[in-house]
Order: sequence, then structure tokens, then C-alpha cells
Amino acid sequence: MIKAIEILECKPYYLICKFNNGEVKRLQCEIFLQSESNKIYTEKILNEAVFSTAKIGALGQVYWDNVAEMKDENGVSMVCEYDLSPEFVYGASVNV
Repeated sequence: MIKAIEILECKPYYLICKFNNGEVKRLQCEIFLQSESNKIYTEKILNEAVFSTAKIGALGQVYWDNVAEMKDENGVSMVCEYDLSPEFVYGASVNV
């Protein structure tokens, strides 16, 4: 399974990540972060200070803490992370 293992560079609005297969790839994020289907979840990430807080999770995903909102079974809103699967990050990236 492909996993991101390190963020080498994080600048608005791209990430350069190293993967567990040794490849280094660049993910241009602005296009999908601005899409209407993601807007409710990604508006905060488009803030440059927030974008720069991207992290790698235990499963190799790229994520941002406390930028998305979801509702529990009772309709109560909760703040949560927004993540990109390692497969998406790898597949949507280009080699550097």
C-alpha cells in the first residue's frame, strides 16, 4: 500500500511529499480545494496559515486538524480533520 511518509515542502497551494516507495511527488492542491463539491470542507484550508499546517497521518494520509465540520447522529456539529487519502495524494501528484 502506498503511503506518504514525509512532507518535504508545503507552500500555498502545493505539497511535495515523499512516499514509502522512495518517490517524491508534487500535489497541486488549489484546484480541488476550490471545487464547489469540496468548498464546505476546504474553505479554511485555503487560508495560507492553515494550509501550512498539513501533516502526515499514521495511514499515510495528508490531513489538516480542525478545519472540517460534521454532524453526529443527533445533529450536533463537531469540528474534525480534513484528510486526503494516500492513494489520492500519490495518484494526483506529479514526479519532482
